[in-house]
Amino acid sequence: MASFAPPVLAASVDRHCRPAMPGYPAANNWNGRRVEIGRLTHWQSFRNSVPWRLTANGILTGRGPVRIRPREHYRLRLVPRAWRKYGALIRTAARRYRVPAELFLAIIINESTLDPRAFQTYRGYINDEETPDRISVGLGAILISTARYMLRDNSIDRAWLENPVNNIRMIGLYLHRQYRLTGFDPPKVAAAYNAGGLYRQNGRKNRWKLRNYPIGRSVYIDLFVAVFDESMRYFARHPHRPRESFAALFAKDSIVAACAKVPDYRFRRPSARAVRQPLAYEIGSELVLASGRSGNAVSPGRASQSGNYLSRLNRHLRARISLQSRISGLVPDDPAFRAAPAGRRARKGAR
Repeated sequence: MASFAPPVLAASVDRHCRPAMPGYPAANNWNGRRVEIGRLTHWQSFRNSVPWRLTANGILTGRGPVRIRPREHYRLRLVPRAWRKYGALIRTAARRYRVPAELFLAIIINESTLDPRAFQTYRGYINDEETPDRISVGLGAILISTARYMLRDNSIDRAWLENPVNNIRMIGLYLHRQYRLTGFDPPKVAAAYNAGGLYRQNGRKNRWKLRNYPIGRSVYIDLFVAVFDESMRYFARHPHRPRESFAALFAKDSIVAACAKVPDYRFRRPSARAVRQPLAYEIGSELVLASGRSGNAVSPGRASQSGNYLSRLNRHLRARISLQSRISGLVPDDPAFRAAPAGRRARKGAR
């Protein structure tokens, strides 16, 4: 299959593939989103979780590919069937909302096992009208209240969500609205879809450290990632894979494939910008404010620092301290004051 992406220059690869670039500058078009997806090929984690990265075969963790129990392997076999049955609807929704098609497959397989009439009620459910936020319906297990809120239509009911056209449309709209939160990173998409957002969950059996149900484990995210990986492998072999898919982005001249080959910036030496700026009590026990008055440091016990501390800083950090002083008036910025001995400093503060 011919790739849609234009040739990638080495300079643009180095510029776009850096994981520390500001996030999501072009969230409203697919070409901009494919650049963001390219950064998922670098190692990342969520608050001391297991590290992971995106590859051509799916998600690779620091402990290898995601494994699921043998009794759950039937979900992987549903991928070709799901695409044959709902591929046209998924392709349309993926193009409309600029969402990768693999995410649709992972959701509908894990949430409903391809049953459009599937539903699940939760604690406190009375009926569809009184508690629309306690029942999820359809291929993507969409809450009735969520569908009504996103479309601003209070007439939406269970029958409307049981229609695969409507339900797949709601999946695409929901993932599209969560793009700035998840960046289409599969583990984050799974957690945000299951728990409503990205929240820390420090369970011993939860290696992703993202909240998902059941609480304290990583069952849902593991199943989601496993089906996602199988979907990527399926689309890699498919002659008519959709343009909006991770598999298509890993074409030869794609920015994603180019980013996957760029050396990982994770092991780069930290730059001077990452050096912590000194606090007030680290400069001296006597502070001279911008107004000329003197004041005591915040913590006298920790204020026994050398008087020539500022003189040992490089020019870049001294400029930053000077700027902070002009803004807040809490740090001395007078060059004569920094070079003066401790006795002269005390006499200047006493005036």
